[in-house]
Amino acid sequence: MSVFNDAYAGFYDSLYGDKDYEGECDFIEKIFKKYKMVPRSILDLGCGTGAHDVLLARRGYRVTGVDRSAHMLKLAGKKAEERGVEIEYIKGDIRRLKLKRKFDAVISMFAVMGYQTSNSAFAAACSLARQNLRAGGVFIFDCWNGFAVIGDKPSAKTKKIKMPDASSLVRHTTPEFDFKAHLVRINFRTRKLCKGKIVHEAAESHPMRFFFPQEVAYFLEAAGFRKVDFYPCFDLSRELTERDWNMTVIAR
Repeated sequence: MSVFNDAYAGFYDSLYGDKDYEGECDFIEKIFKKYKMVPRSILDLGCGTGAHDVLLARRGYRVTGVDRSAHMLKLAGKKAEERGVEIEYIKGDIRRLKLKRKFDAVISMFAVMGYQTSNSAFAAACSLARQNLRAGGVFIFDCWNGFAVIGDKPSAKTKKIKMPDASSLVRHTTPEFDFKAHLVRINFRTRKLCKGKIVHEAAESHPMRFFFPQEVAYFLEAAGFRKVDFYPCFDLSRELTERDWNMTVIAR
């Protein structure tokens, strides 16, 4: 496991404290409504620290979260306990997990599918999602749109966050672009500062794949899905364009 190790996992929720998880769960439910579904069970592939899972469980869904990072799952379990919801968490690889039951919906949020950087890995993850869906179920995930990534390549960024204990987090992000492999390697260096001194530090490199709609459709159809739709991320009101950096994929 080369990403989401203990140090970076510990920073994760603080780094994404401004992420609109509630709005994203609203969006998932809009998809259910659009596709005339009333799901009861949801499988979350690459659940991370469980932010979506807790909110969905509170809304009455039976949620099972899967992640290969023990550090992230530990945080997810603690979060569910603190929020008073029951969520099943499983440590496993979303390319080869063996589950003996099916779900009404499968989700994989926050570019998790982009971590499936080889064709075989992405194909395996699509196949696993299909195998664990009941008839009529949907597979929902978001990923980077290759047209937009090539047209507007990612650049170096710095994010600073003030912490409740008067310390601060500073994360420097440096991308490396590989168009032949459809990859952007995101190099993270995160430091926790207290009174100007570094008290904790983490460095990780995350290879992220970007996709083109037709290749995504091919892999999903090969996995057994009959219908594949594309939308701008968190927006069902318009068609996906080449300028939309993130796209939502809905397969049925």
